[in-house]
Amino acid sequence: MTVTNLFGVALAPLYAAIADVESDNGKTSGNVYQISVAYIADVNRITKNRYLFAEHERYVRWIAESMMAEYWKYYGERYARATGKQPTAEVLARIHNGGPDGWRKEATLAYWRKVEARIEESPARGVESQVPRNGEAEGVRTPVGRESVAQEGKCSNTAK
Repeated sequence: MTVTNLFGVALAPLYAAIADVESDNGKTSGNVYQISVAYIADVNRITKNRYLFAEHERYVRWIAESMMAEYWKYYGERYARATGKQPTAEVLARIHNGGPDGWRKEATLAYWRKVEARIEESPARGVESQVPRNGEAEGVRTPVGRESVAQEGKCSNTAK
């Protein structure tokens, strides 16, 4: 299952735009979203062992998106508590780029402008997460509890 909406933000265009900005949509790196080892460790801390992501899973696009959704859910809720506002695509992108408080950092504004431009250039590009179909990802561990983000009622999931 892939998270498609979080805090009212449609994630497919955001994932696609971030992939474009970070790695030219996978052309410059198999780590499409440029997820660091520290990011993975933080996600694993956040999920409190409901499941653990391994470093190599950041190279599997749909699993990387699950990591991002967990990260965004946690730090998006923290943003909402701090500001009284729901996170926007801008807030989520800046958190992805600048860490938990990335939404506050002036340095992440240029990154957001690049992401926003990609969203505006191709809002219906049709790039979606690459969830494995028909055993395409044999040998890739699917962490248990992937639907945990949806259980909070703040997003909707769809099976691909």
